Amino acid sequence: MIKPQRLCKGDVIGLVSPAGPVKERYLHRGIRTLEDMGLRVKPGKHVMDKRYYMAGVDEDRAEDLNRMFADPGIKGIFCARGGYGSTRILDMVDYGLIARNPKVFIGYSDITALHLAIGEKTGLVTFHGPMVAEMTEVFPGYNRYYLEKVLFHPSPPGEIKEPPGEGSLEVLVPGDAEGLLKGGNLSLLCATLGTEYEIDTRDSIFFIEEIGEPPHKIDRMLNHLRMAGKFRDAAAVVFGQWTDCRDERHPEYSVSRILEDVASKEKKPCLANLMTGHSRYNITLPLGCRAVIEGGRIFIAESGVV
Repeated sequence: MIKPQRLCKGDVIGLVSPAGPVKERYLHRGIRTLEDMGLRVKPGKHVMDKRYYMAGVDEDRAEDLNRMFADPGIKGIFCARGGYGSTRILDMVDYGLIARNPKVFIGYSDITALHLAIGEKTGLVTFHGPMVAEMTEVFPGYNRYYLEKVLFHPSPPGEIKEPPGEGSLEVLVPGDAEGLLKGGNLSLLCATLGTEYEIDTRDSIFFIEEIGEPPHKIDRMLNHLRMAGKFRDAAAVVFGQWTDCRDERHPEYSVSRILEDVASKEKKPCLANLMTGHSRYNITLPLGCRAVIEGGRIFIAESGVV
């Protein structure tokens, strides 16, 4: 395992768009939030590019990412947004360069593909968390609190607590477990199965989230993970947020029922409603660090930075 240096006020962070294009007005508002945290922002050369549904051509998006890791003046790398396109550049990323220059790297959704690839190829701890286009004036204090706690402080974040009024973690299957925290977006977890970037869930705390997929597609993808042994190998399963994942034609067939079915079949500790994913609240999680489930609560027992 390789851990990046923690961020400090005054550090320069690079801004990249490895997936979909970003709207300029959201990007600038997000940059102001980062500056309010005491960070200085250096946008990538191609961060505002657009080609169809991607932020420019594949080679340029990969070049921006590689250049940020190579630049000794850059202390961390933030993704502008998700969307689609990260899987297209996985074989263009210089993983040897990343291993030699470990830095904070944060994003989620389509960025899951890069988390998986970087983790598998380098052992670097990366961070599943908010992206810059979301860090506008309505960026929740809950999200900012966990982002700063995880990226700026070299101590274990401890218990993950839900924001007030949002319910609590739901215990689908009771039990205690510990393991390395791994996971991300369901579609990307499935898209990388059978490739050299496939997730290894052995003895992990395996978390999953999704947006905009109807229940029958979620059912299919979860079954894909089951047949690939990903639930079998995990020490525990944690379900995050499932935003706009419904089918108006069959409202009785809900995602919650699918998750309950998965949990009952796997018969291992399983929690639901973790505040990670495509909802208003989205905490920052250090991927590859030790997590503990105990008494229906989840703790991050290891710092992701040094």
